[in-house]
Amino acid sequence: MRPTYLTLSAFGSYAGVEEIDFSLLGDSGIYLISGDTGSGKTTIFDGITFALYGSASGDIRESTMLRSKYADETTPTLVKLDFTYAGQDYKI
Repeated sequence: MRPTYLTLSAFGSYAGVEEIDFSLLGDSGIYLISGDTGSGKTTIFDGITFALYGSASGDIRESTMLRSKYADETTPTLVKLDFTYAGQDYKI
C-alpha cells in the first residue's frame, strides 16, 4: 500500500485543513517522515490509520481524542486518504 494523498481537517494537532501530496515523492523507495518533537509526525500516521481502520495508530490515543482542540467549532473533523494497492487506486 502506497499513500498518494492525505487530507486532515481539525484532526490531532492540525486545527485547519492540511493536505499532503505523497505522489510528489515518486513511486519508488520509501518515505521518511521526520521533524521536531510535537511537529505532527504521529498525527500523519494517526490519520492514515484512522482512514484505514477507524482508530488511532497507538494504544495511548482513543478515536474520541482525535478532534483538534485548536479547531474552530465550524470546522469539520475528517480524514481522506488516497492510496495505491496492487496497481489499483483507492479513495477512502
